[in-house]
Amino acid sequence: MKKLFMLMTMLAGIATAAPAPVTQAAPAEQQRQLIALLTAATPPAEKALACKRLAVCGTRDAVPALAPLLADPQLASWARIALEAIPDAAAADALRDSLGKLPAPLLVGAINSLGVLRDAKSVPALVEKLAAADAGVASAAAEALGHIGGEAVAKALTPLLTAAPAPVRPSVAYGCTLCAEQFLAAGRHAAAAELYDAVRQANVSKQRTIEATRGLVLARQSAGIPLLLELLRSPDAKLYRLGLRVARELPGSDVTKALLAEFGRAAPDRQSYLLQALADRGDAAVLPTALAAAKAGTPELRLVAISVLERLGNAAALPVLLAVAAEEDADLSQAAKLALTRLTGADVDAAVVAMLKDPDAKTRRLALDLLARRHIADAVPALLKAAQDADAQVRLASLKALGNLAGVPELPALLALLVKLQTPEELQAAESAVTALCNRSAQPAAAKIVIVKAVYGALPEGPSVDVTRKVATRVKRGALAVEASNGAFGDPAGGKVKSLRIDYTVNGQARNQTVAENETLTFVASSVPPACLDAVLAALPQAPTGPQLALLNILRSLGGPRALEAVRAAATDADAAIQDTAVRALCDWSSPEALPDLARLAQSSPNPTFKILALRGYLRLAVQQGGPAAQQVALLKDALALAGRSEEKKLVLAALGTLPTADALVLVGAQLGNADLKEEASLAAVTIAAKLPSPRPALVAEVMAQVLKATANEQLARRAKALGGK
Repeated sequence: MKKLFMLMTMLAGIATAAPAPVTQAAPAEQQRQLIALLTAATPPAEKALACKRLAVCGTRDAVPALAPLLADPQLASWARIALEAIPDAAAADALRDSLGKLPAPLLVGAINSLGVLRDAKSVPALVEKLAAADAGVASAAAEALGHIGGEAVAKALTPLLTAAPAPVRPSVAYGCTLCAEQFLAAGRHAAAAELYDAVRQANVSKQRTIEATRGLVLARQSAGIPLLLELLRSPDAKLYRLGLRVARELPGSDVTKALLAEFGRAAPDRQSYLLQALADRGDAAVLPTALAAAKAGTPELRLVAISVLERLGNAAALPVLLAVAAEEDADLSQAAKLALTRLTGADVDAAVVAMLKDPDAKTRRLALDLLARRHIADAVPALLKAAQDADAQVRLASLKALGNLAGVPELPALLALLVKLQTPEELQAAESAVTALCNRSAQPAAAKIVIVKAVYGALPEGPSVDVTRKVATRVKRGALAVEASNGAFGDPAGGKVKSLRIDYTVNGQARNQTVAENETLTFVASSVPPACLDAVLAALPQAPTGPQLALLNILRSLGGPRALEAVRAAATDADAAIQDTAVRALCDWSSPEALPDLARLAQSSPNPTFKILALRGYLRLAVQQGGPAAQQVALLKDALALAGRSEEKKLVLAALGTLPTADALVLVGAQLGNADLKEEASLAAVTIAAKLPSPRPALVAEVMAQVLKATANEQLARRAKALGGK
């Protein structure tokens, strides 16, 4: 405890002491200054710090200044740190010379350092210390000798396995094990085995016996197999775990053969562990055993066997894995499917494709699942054929797989298939497949980016700041990336993790992204290849009603002027189903080019449902496209005039509340007298007024006075008064 207290005191002194006056000079000059500190009457804490620095830049020239400190209880450990790091024999010489001068506590440290340095010249002196009366010194000497290793060390330590005092014997055993490890690493297997065996025969702790047993098996090589099997059969859990470890380490095909034989004799609860060890050896000889285990055995063993087949298997594992994948047990089935997904090799891909010809529909469905999981692009022709299978589930699965695997060249064939489909389920699957194919084929494209809202801070609810104007300015100047940093936007939430969220539109389509502080948000736009749109438009006129509905939905997803033109024409079709789908597609259009169509529908459609959908679509696009506030207010003014129900008018008022302009305030103020809208209008009016630049126009006072008369909300009333309402 006293030693620990001294070390803690020294550490505290280093933490609080003034920095030693060492300049940022060349290493040689730094060393000179540090040596001067060690030889001067400086405080111990500064000397300790100098030792620490000498561990980085010290040479043999520093050794004379460090050596005397080995006898200083406060500085000895710091001096040894430096001496252990100095790459010169002089450091070991100084430590060795101190062995006859230091008292026991400090002597132990010097001995340990010689072990760290593996100083062979110290062996005679350290052997003498093995007979020291102080058990700590003798133990340190035994372990240091083990680190140094060699014939002389082995000869000195081996007799002490039985002759050393009980407190010293564990360190002697450890030293012998360390020495044996060096023999083993050098390929001196017989010498290593002799030393390991001596430790095993000694009266030492179980841990030391286990360490020596492992080494003995490895040193004996193939001759160590009987001992390895003895470990694997042991009822002792520690010895059994040791056997599993060594089973992974001991090389050789004869070892694998013995382990496979042992697997057949092992108890069921141990077979799983042994099979894992066999797999970790990476020997393909384990595959027949793994295949058999995957077919039968405990669920635990079968799961392990499946994982082995996943790692080491080939096409030969397919029949077994396919059979397990079709079983009722969810865990086994899922594990087998995962293994089938990860199993590598072109022969495996070919075997999966061949499964599509299997007479069993369940097998064909499984093949389709695997084709998609394995991303076998060469299977597309077979998938197109499977999409016409007699089994409905096979057809649906093939359409789903085509969405993941087919490319633009296969699109005409997929569309030709789509126009012949009749069931709603298959039409939906084909629609999703074509849409997915086109979206996957999209390429980066030039884009008009409009920043709608940008916020930086401790999102979502912590302190934050609106940075919309800053981000919009950068994008306007051509930037396609924005760094989320305090340097860019200040620090609205000191000490907290921040993020940047940006709502924006790309070619009129709404998007949003959020990135963490110090990350970069990149605006990316993409364009569907013209070939995709050409193929879909070509299929539309010849399609029956059901497929035509699916094609209209696809056009809505693709977007663009040509797609809009086709959908606009279909919105006047005599077929009610086609007209309904086309109108709904217009109402869901993602770019502002549809605004005139939506305004027309909202104003003159004879269908009340269409009018409502069109107005909501119009309102969504008006808000989404961003742009100058005056332009947005004009669009919302039109939307307010088109709205026939309070529900839509409330949506317009909410949107107007985000636009701090006098025109928006006038529009909102006009609704304060409407009993159904007065509370929504009051909220929007107060929100707009609060954001108008100062000095606020007289209009604010006028509208706030109206708010005070209209609202029953006390909080809104207080805000209106604060803004000038009377």
